[in-house]
Amino acid sequence: MEKIVQYKVSVEGKGKSKELAINTALGKIQRKVMEEYKAMIIRIEPVSIDVIEAIEHTYTERFLLFFFPRKRSVYKVLMDVDVKITLLKVEDIDFKKIESPDGIVNNIFRNGQVADK
Repeated sequence: MEKIVQYKVSVEGKGKSKELAINTALGKIQRKVMEEYKAMIIRIEPVSIDVIEAIEHTYTERFLLFFFPRKRSVYKVLMDVDVKITLLKVEDIDFKKIESPDGIVNNIFRNGQVADK
């Protein structure tokens, strides 16, 4: 019923700190995997991370073009992540079929869910 697949995902993240950029990139792994595999995903486990590109972009920010200059930084990271995915094959599960000819109303009365007055 379970199937284990190894898959390589390329993700990109941006943020005001290094940690936020990496966290944003790692948060996109699930969305990328779900686009590729339409099965029921049980577990996504990162195996290895390879940083392709890490950029720190600094600029000077000013209030009203002249006043209060300050340095700002934006971090960007591009990485390849090898993930091990555990999939559940729903079509392999044997569901037992139970039919109720009288519908749900009779089923409610039979189970005693409606109190007698």
